[in-house]
Amino acid sequence: MPFKAFTITFSGRVRQIITDTVVYPAFDPAAPPNPLPVGIDTKALWDTGASASVISARLAQQLGLVPVGKAQVGHAGGTSSSLTYLVNFMLPNAVGIIGVVVTEAPIFSGFDVLLGMDVILHGDLSITHVDDKTCMSFRIPSYERIDYVKQHESIVRRLTGPNDPCPCGAKRPDGGPMKFKKCHGK
Repeated sequence: MPFKAFTITFSGRVRQIITDTVVYPAFDPAAPPNPLPVGIDTKALWDTGASASVISARLAQQLGLVPVGKAQVGHAGGTSSSLTYLVNFMLPNAVGIIGVVVTEAPIFSGFDVLLGMDVILHGDLSITHVDDKTCMSFRIPSYERIDYVKQHESIVRRLTGPNDPCPCGAKRPDGGPMKFKKCHGK
């Protein structure tokens, strides 16, 4: 199955991943209503520490969302009851997440959406910091396993000659370096 993806590179190392998103009242894209609901362009903070996504009360009001229920929400200040809504997210490069139940928070600073693991688990998320620039990439659906250990082993095998000392630092019984071919190059 083909996937959709987007990548954002920041000019330096960042402590928060904030991307553009458009939030819509939930609808089925396979049978869209006429007229289509109006979405609102806003900013979203990606938070792997949040199990569920959240929108600001201001955004819920701007969209005219009707609550679909209430939920107990755990946060830094304890636990509180919050209204829930059903929304669609359109992320960069037309990456869509449909029918997400979100809770409402009174206010955020610099963004109106917090994307939690309920959204992230739809695909693959990668964050790198090559050349002191944070790069975030996301794709849906999940397409293949990303394994940096296997990638490292593959690079070591390509770059290490059979008679080179093994990069793991293993020693022969006489104390000399173990050759790669006798250790990890088997």
